[in-house]
Amino acid sequence: MSHNVEAPDLDNIKVENDSHFEEWVEGKINPSMRKKVFPIMILAISMALFHVYTSAFGILEAWQQRSVTVSFVLLLVPFLFPFKHTSTPFARFIDAAYFLGAAVAIGYVFTAYPEITYREGEPNQADIFFGSLLVLLILEGTRRAVGKAMAILVSLLIAYVFLGKYVPGTLGHPGFTVEKAIDTYFNSTFGMFGLIMGAMSNYIIMFIIFGAFLSKSHAGQFFIKIAYALTGSKVGGPAKVAVLASGLMGMISGNAVSNVVTTGTLTIPLMKKVGYKGHFAGAVEAAASAGGQIMPPIMGAAAFIIASNLQLPYIQLCLFALVPGVLHFVAIYFMVHFEAKKHNLTGLPKDQLPNVKKVFKEGWFLFLPIILIIGMLVMGYSPQIAGVYSLVSIIVVSMFRRKTRMTWKQVIGSLEIGARNSVSIAIICAAAGILIGSINLTGLGMKFSSLVLGVTGENLLISLVFIMIASIILGMGMPTVSAYVILSVLGVPALVKLGVNPIAAHLFVFYFAIMSNLTPPVAVGAYAAAALAQSDPSKTGFTGLKISLGTFLIPFIFVYGPALLMQGSVPSIVLAVITAFIGIYSFTAGMQGFMLVRMTKMERAMAIIGALTLIIPGLWTDVLGIALFTLTGLIQYRNKKSNESQFHFTSAS
Repeated sequence: MSHNVEAPDLDNIKVENDSHFEEWVEGKINPSMRKKVFPIMILAISMALFHVYTSAFGILEAWQQRSVTVSFVLLLVPFLFPFKHTSTPFARFIDAAYFLGAAVAIGYVFTAYPEITYREGEPNQADIFFGSLLVLLILEGTRRAVGKAMAILVSLLIAYVFLGKYVPGTLGHPGFTVEKAIDTYFNSTFGMFGLIMGAMSNYIIMFIIFGAFLSKSHAGQFFIKIAYALTGSKVGGPAKVAVLASGLMGMISGNAVSNVVTTGTLTIPLMKKVGYKGHFAGAVEAAASAGGQIMPPIMGAAAFIIASNLQLPYIQLCLFALVPGVLHFVAIYFMVHFEAKKHNLTGLPKDQLPNVKKVFKEGWFLFLPIILIIGMLVMGYSPQIAGVYSLVSIIVVSMFRRKTRMTWKQVIGSLEIGARNSVSIAIICAAAGILIGSINLTGLGMKFSSLVLGVTGENLLISLVFIMIASIILGMGMPTVSAYVILSVLGVPALVKLGVNPIAAHLFVFYFAIMSNLTPPVAVGAYAAAALAQSDPSKTGFTGLKISLGTFLIPFIFVYGPALLMQGSVPSIVLAVITAFIGIYSFTAGMQGFMLVRMTKMERAMAIIGALTLIIPGLWTDVLGIALFTLTGLIQYRNKKSNESQFHFTSAS
């Protein structure tokens, strides 16, 4: 199938939004909007400057640092996420009340510090009142910024703290007083200012700001051009561009929906033009973009929390997650390759695509900040210091070319964008702290683990499937951070009890929380892609699910064989990586029904069974899996030669 398709204008790719500050300085803001924009601009820039300053010159005492972060977030919520999109007197009153309540509660926190921390375990009436007010503000902020699902879940767990005596069976408990609950939420390591907010306040925000700066320096455009130069002319080129571009963009954004919107505006229309159906084009972009959260060096916010939970340096977690992250994109790449081969979908004309050497020559220096941040983390620098130096390096390297040069307006605008992008994640972390406080207070985590083990009979495979389904269900309509945090305290302990490596257990629930972006009926990433592809959202979601089935294998592979996570001897790691790549290739070919030529049902079954066999560690299972893969490949090679002979004979006749 051949189509006369022109490549897009890659020299004018827009991957970031202008900040309010830039629009304000340039006079682009409507006079009627200036009053609404001004507080957002001032609060966001102040929030970013505070975190850059403390990262550079020293983090404040834990409770104080975290409370400042929560303060900025709560003050920004009514401006960024108003009560209603339409401005009415009632909506304005609610927003004003929210802002006033946040300001009063924050005022108490700052004026009564450090006496509040001294009263841990014995809160006074003022602590209880203002702690309760903050809980309500965080719940409402979560509802606005994240959605009803997370807010309802946290509310139910708060109710469970007080009403546990009415819950029958093992999940019941005697119940707790308001004083005990608010003390846990407000003034403990398991509450709104707890360890998760610590990770957010100390370094996640810095990495989000880093991503905003990198985007402003035109790194996003450079990565997309590289993807077109490397894969645009290949079979099914635009789909492969989507996979590679989403992987590269994922390194700096760590956000699935953001990746869809950024790269999808270019790749989805081109995929449709070369012959891919709309729902398939959208599904490819959604599936590839989901990998942005699992692709080092800048993974999604949940990855920082995983590192904190495991008490590992973040860069070490990146190393452990590297091979599975690459495998995700390899699996999707194979899926689109076999689809393209099956339908003879061509790539884009080479003369319309940028030259690889020329693109690298024009933008190689944009890799330097990423290399610097990795290098500093490897050398043992704290994430805060690495983030600050890398942020400064972006400004410096942007000066290498006139096109990439950052102006003072863009520098300040990047601070604003970074802070604004962090608000929804920070409010999730605050709500997650309350959620974890409820779980720890009631012992629900241990009870849930016992329940899982009882239902599954302590069978590892059944437990993994059970927790996989729970991860996907919890992730529907809920950000990855929220879904991961919940399962990290509910599902991970059960897996660890069954002997699963703790790193593998945490990454297992993390992967499936990410995959919820693709699982209908609520598949946010797939819906965003469907809007760009003008396709049916549900059909796009189910197709994205099919395309990602290879990725669904990866967590099972590293649970049964932690060598894929760099755990073990060098020979075992090398063998695990090789067999994993073979397994993914075999599985995706079997699912698509095409390897070298179209496959029979028997060949597809052999390929899939061979791939599944390679999941189970052991010499004989590896030998069986590779044997089935080799046999399938030989049959495919024979069939291909046979088809070519028939074609030449027919042509000669």
